Amino acid sequence: MRNRQDRRRVRGYLLAAAAPVAIGVLSASPAAASTCSQLASHFHRPNTTITTAQTVPAGTFVTPTTPAQSLPGLPQFCRVAGFTTPTRDSHINFEVWVPEAGWNLKYLQVGCGGFCGSISYTSMAEPLRRGYASAATDDGHQASGIDASWAVGHPQKVVDFGYRALKETTDVAKDIIMAFKSSGPRRSYFVGCSDGGREALMEAQRYPHDFDGIVVGSPANDWTNLFSGFVWNQKALAAIPGGDLSQADLGVVSNAMLGQCAGRDGGLRTDQFLNNPLACRFNPDRLSLSNDKIQAIKKIFSGPRGIFPGYRVTGDEASDPANWPAWLTGGGNPANGLQGLFGTNFFKYIVFPNSGWTPDTFSIEQNARQADVRVGAILNSVDPNLRPFKFRGGKLIQYAGWGDTAISPENDIDYYNAVTREVGGHERVREFYRLFMVPGMAHCGGGPGANAFGQLTLNGPNPSDPQGDIISALDRWVEYHDAPDRIVATKYVNDDPTQGIAFQRPLCPFPQFAKYNGTGSTTSAASFACVRPDHDEDHDREASNR
Repeated sequence: MRNRQDRRRVRGYLLAAAAPVAIGVLSASPAAASTCSQLASHFHRPNTTITTAQTVPAGTFVTPTTPAQSLPGLPQFCRVAGFTTPTRDSHINFEVWVPEAGWNLKYLQVGCGGFCGSISYTSMAEPLRRGYASAATDDGHQASGIDASWAVGHPQKVVDFGYRALKETTDVAKDIIMAFKSSGPRRSYFVGCSDGGREALMEAQRYPHDFDGIVVGSPANDWTNLFSGFVWNQKALAAIPGGDLSQADLGVVSNAMLGQCAGRDGGLRTDQFLNNPLACRFNPDRLSLSNDKIQAIKKIFSGPRGIFPGYRVTGDEASDPANWPAWLTGGGNPANGLQGLFGTNFFKYIVFPNSGWTPDTFSIEQNARQADVRVGAILNSVDPNLRPFKFRGGKLIQYAGWGDTAISPENDIDYYNAVTREVGGHERVREFYRLFMVPGMAHCGGGPGANAFGQLTLNGPNPSDPQGDIISALDRWVEYHDAPDRIVATKYVNDDPTQGIAFQRPLCPFPQFAKYNGTGSTTSAASFACVRPDHDEDHDREASNR
């Protein structure tokens, strides 16, 4: 636990780092422009440069990236690109897209992923198709999403990445919309997953008046402890003689977990994923693996106690090449797994720059403590006090896949429970904040479960239907105070919408989960009801981790 002195130190660092933001608060009133191209010369805002202002015709937009991406089905829109420089060491790129006709009078800002470093064009496309003005930022640096070397010697760029680029983009986007449309957006939303989920919670906590509604997906909000957990997992796997868990080993774990729990947790016996993993009491000691591999699995399951929750196996995603092999085992070298790469980049370039840090330099506890002291106030969005966001009428929907191997889904439950305690109980938190756990879904999407419900690039059959689309559900909650009691998720055949629907399942607001009624069609969401657990499974989980 952190002591009071640590908290004062962190708050002092936060205030010092945030000081340059005050320079950019005095935003000039943007001059109106009658055409999109006129924004290049008519739009004026302190520390802001417009580099592109062009009308993009309806159809397919080819992104200015390498390699280029083709985004089909877009309406005609005004594309504005530029950058802001709130400090001498800042260069925050942004893009703002505004429909030239058919604007729904709403604004939707999208989050980034990993260490960011580029504009999320594919995420901007779907809101535009739906009639929203949309915007995105590269978070103040240009690099691949795994590389953090840009941070060395650039503390202000770390602040930009942590939160300042978000605020700069929000403010400049709303000013551009005002300049082009002569009126600002009537409603404003933020949607992001992974680092974008961290950014979404950062918006709710730090800038509670900027957005009416926020969708938070699998957030990396406890950044410093999450990345400490990455190093923990890397070291646990590296301790295995021979260095790793094979695909066959992962299959043993997955098959044992499904054999014990599938069909006994409210789902179907034939499911290739657990419906309610909290109900599964699985003991890795019984696995038919060598003791060194069992010990590594137990460490990954538990996580570093008091720092970050562990990663359960909840189905076939354990042996899916895009999940445990990609994130954890690294195809035989844990250092090449995404967790290992992210953890090393974070500590080597952001926490301990120019120090020659390696995973063996410090203990996990020392890594976590130093990361928290040095950059926790800048990067973490763990404050459970969402009262300012609640009191201004904001609504927040959070989701996480139970099969997520990037960010433990139990982190979502921990944050939800912390907010529940902070605001005064479950009924009060339900007034503005709901968490949906997604059985069988991997990180932000994918996995063997029903995994498409409107997360920007993963739509259900009818994106305008709030019953099966998380963005439409949020919009209805904000506009009509109609809170989502369930959201239907879709599993497409081979995850390809053109091949038809394999099955659908309802997602339920935590702590409820979907339970099969025993008689209806196993592919229909109507055959599942949202029910509460028979006992406090979350309390059991917390007790087991003490």
